[in-house]
Amino acid sequence: MPVDTTKIRTVVIVGNASAGKTSLVDALLVLTKAAAARGVADNLPEEIERKITIQAKPFWFQANDCAVTLLDTPGFADFLGQTAAAIRAADAAIVVVDALNGIEVSTRRLWKWLDEQQMPRAIFVTKLDKEGASFAKTVEQIQNVFGKNCVPFSVPVGKEASFSKTVNLLTCADADVPAEFAGAKDALQEAAAADDETLIEKYFGGEKLTAQEIGRSVAKGAVVPILCGWPEKDIGVADALNAITGLLPAPSQRGPATTEDGTKVAPDPAAPFSGQVFKVIVDPYAGALAYLRVISGTLKADMDVINATRGGKERIPQLLRIVGKNQTIVADAGPGEIVALAKLKDTQINDTLCDPTRPLKFPPIKFPKPIAFMAVHPQTQKDEEKISVAVQRTQMEDKTFHAERNPNTKELVIAGMGDTHLAVIVDGWKRKIGVNVDLTTPKVDYKETITARAEGHYKHKKQSGGRGQYGEAYLRLAPMERGAGFQFVDEVVGGAIPRNFIPAVEKGCVEAMLAGTVAGYPVVDVQATVYDGSYHDVDSNELSFKIAGLQAFKDAMQKARPVLLEPVMNVTVWIPDQYMGDITGDLNHRRGRIMGVEPADGLQCIKAQVPQAEMFKYSSELRSMTGGRGTFEMEFSHYETVPAHIAQKVVAEAQAARKAEQEG
Repeated sequence: MPVDTTKIRTVVIVGNASAGKTSLVDALLVLTKAAAARGVADNLPEEIERKITIQAKPFWFQANDCAVTLLDTPGFADFLGQTAAAIRAADAAIVVVDALNGIEVSTRRLWKWLDEQQMPRAIFVTKLDKEGASFAKTVEQIQNVFGKNCVPFSVPVGKEASFSKTVNLLTCADADVPAEFAGAKDALQEAAAADDETLIEKYFGGEKLTAQEIGRSVAKGAVVPILCGWPEKDIGVADALNAITGLLPAPSQRGPATTEDGTKVAPDPAAPFSGQVFKVIVDPYAGALAYLRVISGTLKADMDVINATRGGKERIPQLLRIVGKNQTIVADAGPGEIVALAKLKDTQINDTLCDPTRPLKFPPIKFPKPIAFMAVHPQTQKDEEKISVAVQRTQMEDKTFHAERNPNTKELVIAGMGDTHLAVIVDGWKRKIGVNVDLTTPKVDYKETITARAEGHYKHKKQSGGRGQYGEAYLRLAPMERGAGFQFVDEVVGGAIPRNFIPAVEKGCVEAMLAGTVAGYPVVDVQATVYDGSYHDVDSNELSFKIAGLQAFKDAMQKARPVLLEPVMNVTVWIPDQYMGDITGDLNHRRGRIMGVEPADGLQCIKAQVPQAEMFKYSSELRSMTGGRGTFEMEFSHYETVPAHIAQKVVAEAQAARKAEQEG
């Protein structure tokens, strides 16, 4: 029997860190008897230790004749890549807002991601029991930031410590509404009707909208319910459950998904199967577990499907439904449902699995770019041998984690969303794989170049009995535009250097560019022209002219006003108004150039260019300066000249490092 998609609800719970998302999930699991006690949601060792949600996790239960999957997600900025993936797997969202702190920077960012998915949502206001918390003021802020279509569907009875229950505006009698919210029921009706001409006529004709009509407005995103509660005391939790099953949309109401080529795929359980993997967990013993959202068709064990992203074939294993640490085998899964698949051959995050008769690909999830970088140093030879396995597994699990061995600095550099993100990863390597590493600030990948034209010359002559070595080259160096690379020009005339030895001179130049004359860093953006030289009929060979080219290049470079170059990053910072002076001043202190400041989504957006050397610890330092209310993105822009006083320090450090290496 096909899955009834009208009875499916897949809802992602999002919000700022410590807003109360996990408390709400725990309360819903207990209310629906999916869990015997609280504490199921954050069950990983690293989550228990740090008291934050780190992994997005699905929790399945049945309630009100619906099969519900909740996706609990991190709110801490370092782990929002998990949240981005979970949003793609859901049909609707509940945005948790802390009444004490209001709408935070991360909440705005998450709301924007939901807008990009055109995802219907509700808001759940927490912390109303705290001193100074106000539901009315929180609603006002929500409407100012997110729109007037956000309206209360429930209101609190009592304030702060006297907060005792909530009143559901959809089902209560007018007399039960607290006096301060006397107009709330009318406001709800008007907001629900605003997007539909038939409902507008009905409302202004004096008729009340039915719960089904209001639900349709919510399901299409025209109105956003604001709920409230105190999950730890089970206050307002039933309202949240009723909103999930009665107001938020089923897959059938969300409409078709769109493939990369624009094809529309309806959530029809009788159609050919298609689904997308949004999460992978790699266990050292059990292997990879892929979490898949079914988009169309009905998935069953032993089905043969294709991985349209990678081109391979997969045989579907048992379908697993995950609730915390518990796994249950299920017979099938239809549109909107989430299942875990063990031991697939080659399927990773963002991959589309589908019926071979209808190959298609869904767009990849857009993950935030890494902003924190650390160099990794294995503690022992045994750790060195295992590090590649650790990196590979992490890259499979986490698309916000990058790793690359820099050929110039000889360091393995890992990148993530912040210092806490990288610390959790390294702790996991130690606990799961037994890999112990130290983290240090990465070396800056400096380059060298020239700023003037100059000529150089070298004659290589070596005679030690028998056949000798001879080669002479004259070179002219000229600076090129930044990013132009290297250009070699042959202007030798009259056979001063035989044609077959010209490539050897070029090889010598290329080798010389591996270590410049300023501090031994790679040389870039130089044109080298060989214009004269000499040879010996017997003693000249390729090696001789390679050495001549190398030494002539170094001779010319020393005369061509060489300089040190450093990588410069494009940095975008989002902060509340009150931090503007502190953050711009700090960026200037980091040798940054402010390129522009503009308002964005109720925040100030600062665009700047800052040397990479000044940005390695910016993630934790920005968090400290703004109390966690600032966020930033960063990507490479270009190389530019290092100021003389900084260059002197870099050269001295490079010379000291070379001396230590030679002595060691």
